[in-house]
Amino acid sequence: MFLQRLVDACASNLAVLDESGTILYASRAWMLSSEQDTLAANTDGLGIRHLGTPTGSGTASTGWAALAADIQRILDDREREFKREYSCRGAGGSRWFLVHAARLDLMESGRFRVFVTREDVTRRRQAEEELRNLGGRVSRAQEDERSRIARELHDDLNQRLAIMGIELDQLRKKMPRDQTDSIARAERLSTMAQEISLEVHRLSHRLHPSKLDHLGLAAALESLCREMSDHQDITIEFHQDGFPALLSQDITLCIFRIAQETLRNVIKHSGAGAVRVTLRKTFQAIHLRVSDNGCGFDYDSPKITKGLGLISMRERLRLVGGEISIRSQTGRGTRIDVLVPLDNREHEATRIPTWTKDLAGLSPLV
Repeated sequence: MFLQRLVDACASNLAVLDESGTILYASRAWMLSSEQDTLAANTDGLGIRHLGTPTGSGTASTGWAALAADIQRILDDREREFKREYSCRGAGGSRWFLVHAARLDLMESGRFRVFVTREDVTRRRQAEEELRNLGGRVSRAQEDERSRIARELHDDLNQRLAIMGIELDQLRKKMPRDQTDSIARAERLSTMAQEISLEVHRLSHRLHPSKLDHLGLAAALESLCREMSDHQDITIEFHQDGFPALLSQDITLCIFRIAQETLRNVIKHSGAGAVRVTLRKTFQAIHLRVSDNGCGFDYDSPKITKGLGLISMRERLRLVGGEISIRSQTGRGTRIDVLVPLDNREHEATRIPTWTKDLAGLSPLV
């Protein structure tokens, strides 16, 4: 009865299961909390019942079926321990629990026990959701302001510069031919006005590309790569698969801004001569990969990990449930992989796929 006394003395939500998944012991804290909520119906007041033969995915993070399937993996000795979050729906709404289960083999051959602890993390989840919503509103407000400024630059200032350039050109044509200095000055001013107008147009495009709204993510990224390649001493290849596709504005802006920031960093810091940008849409996610043949860097450097650029990327991805993976080797270039699940709130177990992790295959572009 040592386990019973140990469980009784435990202040946390603790239960002990036998080889069949039947609860042998449960702490008083578990019993009390289970009177107020359960992870599933018909749980005999414990929150976990005799498991029987559960159904459901072992990697899904929602509901009773997922928890039962994960514990069954321990019972079948396919997994020794896990620590995951699960959700349940009740009369009071959705609640989240952090469940930690571990298998302990006993001295007797073939016998074991499964220790399960449960922690209600609903408040933390709600706080994270509120923070995500707040961050999303701030991000959308920033994008709205960018869009407004871009429109004013393009529709107002750029038009006035164009008119000024035309009037300067007309003035030059009306000048007497013997006023060569004045004609030359008017030509220079007209050329300067055209150059400023072109730069304002580029600035407007960088603030908020109109193609992103009218043609979609793939077309906007292709245009961005072509523009940067034309104006910088670098070759940028763009490849896409699975587009055109209908995406939410949040995901579209997230992917575009990360690609934009990444390409700027490549041009500014890497010394690369070639960059490859790949955009893929699958049924479950959007994948963005940017790889270069530059000098590479030390990813663990505080200057990198605490840089505003990387922090900004991670914050954008956090708002849409995405992740970023960075691989870099000195002299062998850098590769950045971004994954944004299309159903990011329901499939939190999704991670960067295998194709983003094969660091051994990283080599300079040719």
